[in-house]
Amino acid sequence: MNYPTAAGVPTIGAHLVARLFTSRLDHQLAVGVIPHAGTALALHAERLRSDRERHAIARALRRAVEQAHSGRAPGSSMVAVHRRNVRASTELIDAITLQLHAPRRINAMGMARLRRILADGQGPMYDGGAGDLVGRLSAALAAL
Repeated sequence: MNYPTAAGVPTIGAHLVARLFTSRLDHQLAVGVIPHAGTALALHAERLRSDRERHAIARALRRAVEQAHSGRAPGSSMVAVHRRNVRASTELIDAITLQLHAPRRINAMGMARLRRILADGQGPMYDGGAGDLVGRLSAALAAL
């Protein structure tokens, strides 16, 4: 699925896989799989490094901090953040968002780790979830 074409040019299939299997590709990048030119993983990594994706992740992190500090109940389609965990991580989240907005290239591994944190409704970012949010965010920041 992630093997390059002879010329390293992505195929239509690679583009399709890159769009349909984002969670699997995030996992591969988060654990250090190296993307090869022309693969779905390489396409996904480039998308993660884009300004659009960087800003979207930064917005999601800022919304989590805002929700944790405001005490407002989330909308019906949102999972409530784990207020204590997110409050304890506010300075770290601020450092991450600064990195995401900085005009320098970032590593897709860190972006994939951030996406996994945000997507894990049973993880430490969200109410009822378990785990070490500071540790996971610190690992993501180090990987950026």
